[in-house]
Amino acid sequence: MPGAFEVEPITQDRNWDGLFLASLFLLAGTGLAVLWSASSGYALSLGRSPSYFALRQLFFFAAGVGIFLALAFADIARLREKTSVITLAGLAFLLLPFVPGLGENRNGASRWIDIGFTTIQPSEFWKPISVFYLAHILAKRRDEGRAASVALMPPFFLAGLGCLVIFLQNDFSTAAIAAVAAVTMFWIAEAPLFFFAGLISVGAPLAALSVMTSDFRLRRILAFLFPTYEPHGQGYQVLGSLRAIRSGGWFGKGLGLGTLKQGSVPEVQSDFVFSAYVEEAGFVGVLAFFALWGFFAWRAFKAAFCEEDRFRSYLGFGLATLLVLEVLVNVAVAAGTLPATGIALPFFSSGGSSLLASAGIAGLLANLTRRPRESACRAEERFDV
Repeated sequence: MPGAFEVEPITQDRNWDGLFLASLFLLAGTGLAVLWSASSGYALSLGRSPSYFALRQLFFFAAGVGIFLALAFADIARLREKTSVITLAGLAFLLLPFVPGLGENRNGASRWIDIGFTTIQPSEFWKPISVFYLAHILAKRRDEGRAASVALMPPFFLAGLGCLVIFLQNDFSTAAIAAVAAVTMFWIAEAPLFFFAGLISVGAPLAALSVMTSDFRLRRILAFLFPTYEPHGQGYQVLGSLRAIRSGGWFGKGLGLGTLKQGSVPEVQSDFVFSAYVEEAGFVGVLAFFALWGFFAWRAFKAAFCEEDRFRSYLGFGLATLLVLEVLVNVAVAAGTLPATGIALPFFSSGGSSLLASAGIAGLLANLTRRPRESACRAEERFDV
């Protein structure tokens, strides 16, 4: 039997979405340049080369290209046949940080596994895997005419199990992102309204309880609400980020010329890379950033909306939603409109796990945007293309 990663037959004669690919390549290239500029000063303060973080990211970038190409050319139908294996492997991988001697604990969080030359965060890979699983099972339920709440319970519990494992790793923000992405999948699948009502009635109190019973999370909430109350503690991140953003003005200070990014913005190479970008690119750069991400998202959502196959449509919507969520949350944190979360900015933040997972998502989206030459988009009348 052919493997899941077998290239689709040439007879299908599918066209690539050149505009989608162009926006993706521009995002990836811009992200690498921004990371180099943002992290150079911090790298020097650590006694490293100014290109330390950028070169390390370039290594994962090369690996990400391989993942992107493998998934962009993969036969999605055959890949779908392996959904159970992929999902179970993803859950097993998600449990590895709890294995003594393999998992790495940082500041009370057990989110990483040590593979010698670097660490990997399994939860980054679980997010797209869970979307893939839900797209498969929810599309199957809909095709079989089983969209009642009872039929939705098994996929709901499996997605919830993944979120619970991530939460037990002391990673509330990633668990929340995975949960929102999962809920979006149920919404796309047109789950009954009382399903969501029950979900909210149970989920909201549990989320509030998890915050109120954690001193660390509670302090982050207070730092978000009153950033000047503890300016040298939890509020330091938000205040430093806002100073850098405001200093950018209309046109920024120029690439590599930012000053506040050096010492004033914590985690500038990761969680707050957007702050360094705005300092150097200004408000005009912010407009360009959102225009590029917006165009990328539009092409991805359009392809999902045009897709006649229910599974491919669900998968495209879910993966595009996942990337958009991460972008919006990261930017909102940098702008001080959400509490600090630790969510990376896709293609921009330093971090191998995030980059590899984003490359995989991009590969699947590129695959899904390929359409047979003769097929017409059923949404053509709603989109001006």
